[in-house]
Amino acid sequence: MLRALDTSLLLTPNEVAAYSPAVKTAGLKAGLWSATECTVSPRQTIPQLAEYLEKELDVVFQFGSAITHVDTGILSDFYDIWRAERIFICSGADFETLYPRIFQESGITKCKLQMLRTNTQPNSWQLGPSLCAGLTLLHYSSFAHLKSLESVRDRYNQENPDFARYGVHVLVSQNHSGEIILGDSHEYGWDVSPFDSEEINQLILNYLQTFAQFPDAVIAETWHGVYPKLPGKTDFVMEAEKGVWIVNGLSGAGMTMSFGLASEIV
Repeated sequence: MLRALDTSLLLTPNEVAAYSPAVKTAGLKAGLWSATECTVSPRQTIPQLAEYLEKELDVVFQFGSAITHVDTGILSDFYDIWRAERIFICSGADFETLYPRIFQESGITKCKLQMLRTNTQPNSWQLGPSLCAGLTLLHYSSFAHLKSLESVRDRYNQENPDFARYGVHVLVSQNHSGEIILGDSHEYGWDVSPFDSEEINQLILNYLQTFAQFPDAVIAETWHGVYPKLPGKTDFVMEAEKGVWIVNGLSGAGMTMSFGLASEIV
């Protein structure tokens, strides 16, 4: 019987297989289970969240407006002007266009990540919990205190130094349509290429094959995203003008941290 109510468990290979049919157990030593994780589908959740805020809190959304000017108490898209006591700019790397000097002096850099998606899995096949493997230990600072981490880093650098070069680690999740979402990579710098690298996509897929498999592994879509990264910090909060706040730099953790950060600031 699986102890699913425990928040964190070290699992045997057989227990791991009971949680997810996707995991390859050959050579597997153990697995770490977390009962506090939650996966949402942005394509489904974001429209639903907007609808909820409109109905429950009378929030008014002005879609299709690109703000070109902000000052104390006003913001404009060149054609229309809105007035507000407090203005929060939470537009990711796009805030560079409104406050380029602040962006340049903030210490923020940009991160490009590449993602992939499979077709809907056949026969209502279910992945189970989201999956990751050893490379993820190197990516998240939560594991930085582990004494054995350098051994893990040395191992992967010997296997393929391009993992570190492109910041590759693999997260696997399934959305509401039964599709498998795969990612990702991390390339840092001010100049973000609009072109995706097939080499990086193949690195992701090659590493995925070492620990997971699906009934239908055909890739249906690939894409990339860009977010602001603030090295060494969790967020960037600054009052750019009186009553105008920039809230940014969550370094790719916005889905996890945004509600808590909003509660603190607003």
